[in-house]
Formats: sequence, structure tokens, C-alpha cells
Amino acid sequence: MKIYLLILVLITVALYSAPASAAPITSIPLNSDKLLLSDAVEKWNKGDIESSRQQYLKLLGRDPKNVNALIGLAQIEDNLGNSKAADAYFLTAFEHTDNSAELYTAHGRYLLKQKRIDEAVSDFERALSINPALPEANVELAVIKLSRFGDAAAAITLYKKALETKPQEVSYLYGLSLALARSGNLKQAIEPLNKIIHAAPTLVLPYKLKGHYHRKLHQYAEAITNFTFAVHKNANPSAMDYITLADVYAESGNSKNAISTYRQAMEQYGENEVVYTKLAYVYHMAGDFEQAEVYYRKAMSINATYSEPYNNMAYIELMHKKNPQEALKFAKDAVRYSPKNTNYLDTLGTVYLHLNEYKLAKNTVNKALELSPDSEELKQTLRRIEQPQ
Repeated sequence: MKIYLLILVLITVALYSAPASAAPITSIPLNSDKLLLSDAVEKWNKGDIESSRQQYLKLLGRDPKNVNALIGLAQIEDNLGNSKAADAYFLTAFEHTDNSAELYTAHGRYLLKQKRIDEAVSDFERALSINPALPEANVELAVIKLSRFGDAAAAITLYKKALETKPQEVSYLYGLSLALARSGNLKQAIEPLNKIIHAAPTLVLPYKLKGHYHRKLHQYAEAITNFTFAVHKNANPSAMDYITLADVYAESGNSKNAISTYRQAMEQYGENEVVYTKLAYVYHMAGDFEQAEVYYRKAMSINATYSEPYNNMAYIELMHKKNPQEALKFAKDAVRYSPKNTNYLDTLGTVYLHLNEYKLAKNTVNKALELSPDSEELKQTLRRIEQPQ
């Protein structure tokens, strides 16, 4: 029944300025170089790679030591899959300067694409030693710290530094929120999302993330509000949007709205064994075992190998119908279709216990404990089995 979401961080391309220097009166004014650079970046962003290349080459023709042009050409060659040419441009740039934070950042990104993570980290750290405020280097390093090393504290610091320069950058705010959530600071993780919503109220993702954070905090009213906003603001809400909202209604004890929302999901997206099982479970928890059985069986009819309804039916047969032999059939099917699910093995062991099949019960629960040795629930079941009969 657990659904979680995952989220990606977007990084913007920096626009570099050419260094000011005196020029002969007959030369093209310096601001023309800036326009060429701006035009090259604009054409790159529009996907006109060849025109962008020509602009960078013009810049390089005027000044062979123009690091911005060398970086741009290296990125173009990398984009085209010409790693040797990209290497050559980067090497030339480093020959002209070893004090450009932008160069180290661009080269770090290049190394990341080649999965040379440690080298990329060194480049980003070098960039920040030159310019600690460079947002792109801070963010690139934050992503690595969080995704590769799980160092949420470092990522938080780096995202906050990037936001000092670009306080309204949405991708940075998302990154900070995710890092705060990873660190366990869910309440703080909501604040960057509030800033995104204030700046761009039509976006759907921040509402979904806020909903997930509130849900984990068991703040169900707030979670429902945010997931409802996400559904209403999305021009084409997915089945999962409705299912998630229904799940929170169910967790909060609002069976009526949970049932209607699960049904709404199926009305729009078709019958589904998972949704039927969730719908059945709401009735199950409300004590309406007859209606629960109807929907568990519907789930089985749609997908005969989906294991969860079998497991739940085993409990209905065992605990409420007092029919352990019928429960055994369902429990065996659940384990057959999901042999490594320790919850289903626990159910089967419990059924064996009620049938006085103590050896089978113990063997089944021990098998589950091999898969999940720290489970207190399994240990408790085993203690019940081992009690003197």
C-alpha cells in the first residue's frame, strides 16, 4: 500500500562575460563580443547547435584565449558525442587559465556525464575555492553529495549558498526541499515549497511534495488539502494522483471520501486490481467484510497472480469467518505469487498455527526471519508458535 514519489533537479546554463581589456580603435567594440556570446548561448538553448558553434568560433577567432568560447565549443562537442574534441577544447582552456570557476564547473559537468564522479567532485570543489558564491558549482556538488553519498547536511549548506545568489531559482528550491526531507527535517522542507508556490502558483509538483511531507508527519488535513490542490491544478491528473489522495483519506479514517475517490480513479482510468484491493481494504478496516470480499475477488479476477488480495482474504477467512482451511488456500496463493514477502509468510505461519501445524508454522516464520531478521512482528509470531501447547 506504500506509494512514494521520486523527484529530479534541473540545472540552468550559465552565461559568462568576456573580460574587459583595451582594444585598438579599429577593432570591433568589446560589447560585440558579449553579443556574440549571448547569441551563441541563445542558439544553443534553442537547439541550433551549428549556429551556436559558428558564433563561438567567431569569438575564438578574435581571441584564441577566450575561455568562454572554449567552454562553449567543448560543451557542443560533448553534446555531439565528440569527446576527443571536447577534451581538446577543455585542455586549451586550462592552458590559458587555472583560475576560472566557470571552467572548472563546466569541466566537472563533463566528467559527470562520463561517470567520473570523484574527478567531477574535485573540479566543483576547485570552482568553489575560486568563487564560493558560484551557484551552479554549489548545486552540482549538492546533487552529488545527496544522491551519491547521502550527505544531506552538506547538500543543504550548498543549496542555501546557491540560493543566496539566485533566491528565486525554482530548481534550487526543489533541491533544498529534497535535501531537508532526506535529513528528516520535513517541517523545514515545506518552506522552500511555499516559496515556489508563492512565485509560481500554477505548478503542481510543490503541492504533491507538500502533501507527501504532511502525510509522513501524519498531518492528514494538510496532506489532503495539498493533494486536492494537485488534482485540481493539473489539467490531466493521473490515476496515481487520485489514488494517492484516496490513500490519505483512508489513512485519516475518512472511509467515505476514500471509497468515492478510489471509484473516481477507476471511472476515469479503468478497473485495476491494485485499486480494487485498496477499495476492499477500506471496507475491510471498516468491518464490512462482505463488501471487502467482493472487491478482493474482483481484484483477483482482473489479475489472478496479484498476491495482496489473497493475503487479505486469508485473514478474513481466518479471523472473521473462522475457517482456517479456506484461509490456508488463500495464504498459500499469496506466498506462491510473492514468495519473498515476509508479511505473507507471517500470514501463512499464523494460519498453520491455528491449524495446529506447529512445525510448518515454525518453518514458515523462520523462513520469513531469514529475509527480515529484525522484524519484531515475526519474532512475536514465532514466540506464539513456540509457546507450550
